[in-house]
Amino acid sequence: MRGERYEALDSWRGLCACMVALFHFNVLSHIQFTAIILNAYLFVDFFFVLSGFVIAANYQSRLLQGFGAGRFLFLRLGRIYPLHFLTMLLFIPIDVAKDGFPGDLPRAIVTNLLLLHGTGINNGLWLNFPSWSISAEFFAYIVFALITLRLGKSTLSWAVLAFVGCATLLWFSPHRMDSTYDFGLVRCVYGFALGVICFRARETCAWLCKPLGRVTDTVIEVVGVVVLCLCLIAIDGHGYLAVAAPLLFAGLVLLFAREQGHVSGALKVRPLLLIGTLSYSIYMVHALTRALGRALAMVLQKVTGMSFFVDYPVTINGEVPHLLTIHNSLWIGDLLHVSMLFATIALAMLTYRYIEEPGRLWSRKYTSQRPLPQSIAEA
Repeated sequence: MRGERYEALDSWRGLCACMVALFHFNVLSHIQFTAIILNAYLFVDFFFVLSGFVIAANYQSRLLQGFGAGRFLFLRLGRIYPLHFLTMLLFIPIDVAKDGFPGDLPRAIVTNLLLLHGTGINNGLWLNFPSWSISAEFFAYIVFALITLRLGKSTLSWAVLAFVGCATLLWFSPHRMDSTYDFGLVRCVYGFALGVICFRARETCAWLCKPLGRVTDTVIEVVGVVVLCLCLIAIDGHGYLAVAAPLLFAGLVLLFAREQGHVSGALKVRPLLLIGTLSYSIYMVHALTRALGRALAMVLQKVTGMSFFVDYPVTINGEVPHLLTIHNSLWIGDLLHVSMLFATIALAMLTYRYIEEPGRLWSRKYTSQRPLPQSIAEA
């Protein structure tokens, strides 16, 4: 039996992908210095929580009915790997052009090919840097399959994983939530576990799904969004309190899985649903847009003699980011920021149509050739 489709959450995923892209563009603009954008890297943790929720909704029962861990993991590879492979290939000449032939490039290629670059074995982010989360998430899929097949629908095991993940980030990760190549897998499993717990709570607590009335549900949704935004604006995104961000996202997932209020209705308009559909492609290609934009700025800088970069006034994890700028104008920077986002969405439409969706459909077609227990609908 197919899992339920959560359209409002799909739109949230698309919006979060755009927020992460805006954070990573590094443009001197009003947008870049907005408090919520300064903490927008935390929206990656929404992906982890939502992934745990959706994977549990679609595969937990089916795995227990004999769907097969191999089939499940192959389908997930078909979903994430083709676009990851393409962006990795595109970044090889970019990195060579930027740094010559760096000595860590062979290691980067091998670890990216094997989806190991988000497991803590590397000492930096190489090639398509956001893809560390794809590596971490694939290993979360493996953990999900093992726990489900051995312990069934055990909520306690996921609660333990979430607690251990949270404690590890607090006590051992040098950058806490801003963990990627080092403690990124821990960060991912922490959020993923909360997502599975959210699904189990929704499955076992009928009151979580019970409508309260359109007005009441709308008020609750508005309050939930306001609380989330205020928290993301107020906290130090690199401090200890940021480790609670996945808990906020878990509440958001439970709230908007209900789809009862007017905010949920607004999230299901076609443009936002399209952004949700493109969310994975947006996330995977936004670094390419950034790299091409910065490369163009470097060429123009050499040709015109003008400066198109400025150092960010605050260090992040010991590094000083170099921001794109045009005449040091924040307003022009806003236009550049928005233009890069639209360029990313346009590129994502191409990669979704010609890479992501064909890969997903091929993996589904391939696995459909293997017989399934009659009680399970084809993935």
